[in-house]
Amino acid sequence: MSPDGIRQQIVEFINRLVSASISVKQFYPSMRKATNGSILIGLRQNNSISLHDIPYDDIYRDIELNNNYDIKLVDGGLLIFQYHFDCSGTLLQHRLAYFPSPVLPTIEEAPELYERDELYGDIIARRLIRFPIRFDYSPAQRSDVNHPAAHMTLGQYENCRIPVAGPLAPNSFGMFIIRNFYHQAYIKHKNIFDRHMLSVGRIETISDAERRISHMVHGR
Repeated sequence: MSPDGIRQQIVEFINRLVSASISVKQFYPSMRKATNGSILIGLRQNNSISLHDIPYDDIYRDIELNNNYDIKLVDGGLLIFQYHFDCSGTLLQHRLAYFPSPVLPTIEEAPELYERDELYGDIIARRLIRFPIRFDYSPAQRSDVNHPAAHMTLGQYENCRIPVAGPLAPNSFGMFIIRNFYHQAYIKHKNIFDRHMLSVGRIETISDAERRISHMVHGR
């Protein structure tokens, strides 16, 4: 994984969402150097509020109002891509997050959401329980099994750290969300989403002990 490759993949993933009319607002990723020479991608502001013990509605509202996300989806869901490399281009950490809107937009705010049932019927059903998903990579904080270097957190549970085989590329994370939570739109636009994507390589960090418990192996 390289900074240039990661940035290019985020740009291409955003372009595909725009082409499929699933993204309604997007910020193309910046790549900047910190004072110590490390490279930051997508870190416009600190979104540590997502880790605070406050109601989820307040977390979502703060992220949305401050434009502290990369992509806003048609139903209000927010996608965040944050990568941090050292000065030699080695990946130090990432935070990839999906924050669904706790309240769907009204028909006046997003008429296309309600007029295209064949595209969005599966995301506006009243029976759905929406919850945030986060993929973190932080090998410096690793504690075997208890705090895997790469892990997935569901629903803001503090100690939910499901081991993941390694850090995720932007497209791997983005397509995990689109295929599973925006499935009808994905099927409609498979010709867009299934096109070849620039490879950024793969890093595996999962331990033998973590393989022996339930874990996640991600795609490219």
